[in-house]
Amino acid sequence: MGPAAAHEQFAALRLIFQYLPFEDQAARVENALDMFRAGEIDSEGLIVVRDSHGLIGAMIAARLPGQGAVIWPPQARPSFRYPDAAADVLIHTANQWIRSKGVKLAQALVLPEHKAIAEPLTRHGFRHITSLCYLRHFLDLSAPDLGRADQLEYRSMSECDPLIFRETLDHSYSGTLDCPEINGIRTIEEVIEGHQGGDIDPNRWWLAKRAGRPVGVLLMNDEHELGGWDIAYVGVVPDARRHGVGRALVQKALFEAKAAGVSQVTLAVDSRNQPARKLYHEAGFEEFEVREVFLSIWPGR
Repeated sequence: MGPAAAHEQFAALRLIFQYLPFEDQAARVENALDMFRAGEIDSEGLIVVRDSHGLIGAMIAARLPGQGAVIWPPQARPSFRYPDAAADVLIHTANQWIRSKGVKLAQALVLPEHKAIAEPLTRHGFRHITSLCYLRHFLDLSAPDLGRADQLEYRSMSECDPLIFRETLDHSYSGTLDCPEINGIRTIEEVIEGHQGGDIDPNRWWLAKRAGRPVGVLLMNDEHELGGWDIAYVGVVPDARRHGVGRALVQKALFEAKAAGVSQVTLAVDSRNQPARKLYHEAGFEEFEVREVFLSIWPGR
């Protein structure tokens, strides 16, 4: 067992995505190969187990910026008699590898109809914590909608004191309803690194003030796959909540995206976060996908 050799990568990926329809499977395999070639995923994270007949099973553990990781659950060769044993070996090996790299939390995101493929993870410290709802807005906005963003004063991250920006972001996580299980696991610097991913435009990360006092942050990144922008995070400090700040931040996001001429704005929200879901619905967002979240946390690293 261990990382797939270069000549095994295609077959390993075919195993991992074998539960998908053929056309989807082919696209996912090609996309993953492209990510390996570009160095976006460490090839050491494509883990396989073998027998004398070749590959028994495979899975992916991909490290993310900010001491996180994402898991593609293990899949075994259909003819193999002991798929649970293969899955256990793969997950154990993947956990050891990502933990050796300092990863503090790992998650698997699967469609509801594929939830069963992530069940082996629960034998190795992963918990099914929630569903993520993916929403989008096609920017069919009216003037009154856009005007709501004007009640706050905004400064981009490149224009404001980085310490104030960082402290406001950190404070906004207090009492969060979006995946509270991970709150406090990483440092604020690691959280920022995780939101940034690759390159970001610091002019699309804003600090919001009301009457000169920081009340929230808005983080927007490119969503290249869908040809739009993604709201990576909307955060309001606790004593400014329920005063229209979150609504104004969302309208700011839509206004900026509309002005830039992008096609749509997307975001993901914890299905348990009813106030946020209500806000996004009222702002005109529509759900287009749901993912089940399986999470493992390794504290004290």
